Amino acid sequence: MVTLILVYTNSIKIITMKKFHSYLLAAAGCVAFSSCSSDDDGGNNVSADLTGTYELTSATTGQAQDYDNDGDSSTNLVLEGNCYNDSWISFHSDGTYEEGMSRTTSSNAGTEIDCDTSITSGTWAQNGNQVTTTSSANVTATYSFNSSSHTLTRTESNGQYVGWNSVSRLWANLTGNVQLTFEKYTDDDDNGNGQDDDNNTNTNAGVFSNFDLTAFVVGQAQDLDLDGDSSTNLANETNCYGNSTIKFRADGTYERNYSYSVLNMATLSLDCETTTTTGNYTRIGDEIFTRSTNGSINGRFQIGSNGKITGSWDNAEYPSYSTSTQLWSTLTGNATLEFERSGPAN
Repeated sequence: MVTLILVYTNSIKIITMKKFHSYLLAAAGCVAFSSCSSDDDGGNNVSADLTGTYELTSATTGQAQDYDNDGDSSTNLVLEGNCYNDSWISFHSDGTYEEGMSRTTSSNAGTEIDCDTSITSGTWAQNGNQVTTTSSANVTATYSFNSSSHTLTRTESNGQYVGWNSVSRLWANLTGNVQLTFEKYTDDDDNGNGQDDDNNTNTNAGVFSNFDLTAFVVGQAQDLDLDGDSSTNLANETNCYGNSTIKFRADGTYERNYSYSVLNMATLSLDCETTTTTGNYTRIGDEIFTRSTNGSINGRFQIGSNGKITGSWDNAEYPSYSTSTQLWSTLTGNATLEFERSGPAN
């Protein structure tokens, strides 16, 4: 049985991907996620009026940070990993708005950082170049609107963000001025009346999803179905591995069902067993880190530009059949797993 994938710490080198934008759609009393690639940045192709959807392009603080651990610090937190640049705000022509604000936060007593998203909605009013939003919780925010550059700016005088404490070697919550700049990238405030654009080249917006296993690749080709054709992808050799799934929920929890072939010593045949693991996950940049509830299994997955996620298993066990001895045995080696998005997580 496979046990360990990879354990991660704050010293991991994070490879940041091309940033992506996601915004919330409100229609018929329900909420849905969709995304917009940076290629959709309107710039000169959007109108000068307020209505539309804006992406966060800068979140500037007084202290430079290095959230993605690439050795380069920046006072613009949008450039430090893929958390802040998931933030957006949509203004509707009926005087209502929705805003999704993603922020990096410390967790696990300061040993880790997470990305938390808060969703607010309410009404807006414009007076010249000043725009005021009032949330359903009666919290107000004031923006300066520049119709020429299609930007909105606001300053949080007591904004909260995370900073690295080199003395304690822990992440700490900081408070200070945070200047936010949003740039309009589309006049469409509901993405085509709620049409899902998961086929956009930026498919990473579908991380809150169910994923099905499409490949379980090992180092030695096997013929598990004994049809004379061998493959290093065991998902092609038996229907067992294809039953494996993993789902990432918006509340930061995950559930994984791992189906695998094992040798039945009594009948010298193969059985299919399934193990279920649950726990929490953290997404940093284009990687997802999972931590099981009992702490026994930690995982690391890479988010691909094709909407798939991949992971590696060290010392994975899998069956092998010898045509010379006509006996089954168990091999141990590294395996690469690939999952493809199959629908929203529930």
